[in-house]
Amino acid sequence: MVSTPIRGYAEGYYGRLLSWSERGQLLECLAQLGFNSYLYAPKEDVCHRWQWRKSYSSSWRKSFSEFCQKAAEYNIDVVAGVAPGIDFNFAHLNNGADFRSLADKCRQLKRDGAYAISLLMDDIDTDFKQRSAGFLSEGVAHATLANELASTLASDSPDTAKRIRSQTENTLWVTPRIYADELAGEDPDYLPAFLTTLDQQHLILYSGSDIVSRTLSKEFDQLLRIHSEHRTVAWDNLYANDYCPRRLFVGPWQGRCGIKNVLLNPTGMVHTDCLLLDMMASCDASSCTDDIVPAVLLRHGVPVSFLSLLNYFYHPVFNEAADVPKGAPNPEALDALEDCLWHWKSPLSREWYPYLFGLKHDLLIQAGKLPDLRIQKTQTSPLAHTLLNT
Repeated sequence: MVSTPIRGYAEGYYGRLLSWSERGQLLECLAQLGFNSYLYAPKEDVCHRWQWRKSYSSSWRKSFSEFCQKAAEYNIDVVAGVAPGIDFNFAHLNNGADFRSLADKCRQLKRDGAYAISLLMDDIDTDFKQRSAGFLSEGVAHATLANELASTLASDSPDTAKRIRSQTENTLWVTPRIYADELAGEDPDYLPAFLTTLDQQHLILYSGSDIVSRTLSKEFDQLLRIHSEHRTVAWDNLYANDYCPRRLFVGPWQGRCGIKNVLLNPTGMVHTDCLLLDMMASCDASSCTDDIVPAVLLRHGVPVSFLSLLNYFYHPVFNEAADVPKGAPNPEALDALEDCLWHWKSPLSREWYPYLFGLKHDLLIQAGKLPDLRIQKTQTSPLAHTLLNT
């Protein structure tokens, strides 16, 4: 898939872990939309990140293999992620215990059907010096690990090497520690060192100017291109809500015109995510005209009354501007909430129930109409004390 645009889903969020049945639903959704990639990298999978050295069970491997087979039937490539960055010991880089554990897990994932392997070094502590084993640059160390891992996987055996080269051209999908421009200040030398060391065949997963970027133009990886010409895939957090779990975003997939390779990392709620993938595909195909968002929402059974609430569920607050709805609640919004909460019944409505009810509380609090006792019952103790000045 060297020249084919990468379009798909990233199961890469915190707080939720899909079932295999739910992943199957997402495959069907991706196939219907003409998307071609599924990144398996859930932060809540213990064997993916927290205990990455731990082998997957035989039952998990069976389910994963069946998932990959189903994906292949839909012409969808499953990229399997491993995230050793939290505590990989670089003293083990030369075939030491940690490196062997990592390589063995990647071999297992490949044998069980993964199209490619993704190496994730993101969201880790600043304790590299404790595990550096003489590396002066964390960027060089991370890139060297990727290069060595790819080389090891390709040289396991003639048959394995041939299969890997024919399918993925010995390519890893790598998420660096600095995966958005806004993070570069933590270590300005990381990306230049990482990019100049990383072999050119590897793909880079990157979130753009910010972890949650307002725009992802075809030049979204400008900071990367200063130092390299690696193929880059956008890790798009537009709809992610694991960092703000009381909020939900279902506005247009906009500000992304011309982006070639992109994976959407949304919510982990399967019906919501199918809607958001549809939103992405519909906006991508039509330059996101004003009628697209209502059409997608209605197509997924969202009641018309919800359109009166859309501004509260539109987009996240971006770093460079705070697009927060202002003004007191109006009767139309409260009436729409009553309709959505009590008259809309579907799998999607059940996913949205806590967000709708939370908004109702917030609007009533804003209007001064939620009694003190109700505030104490419905809000966390710190927030209730703040709201009540107690």
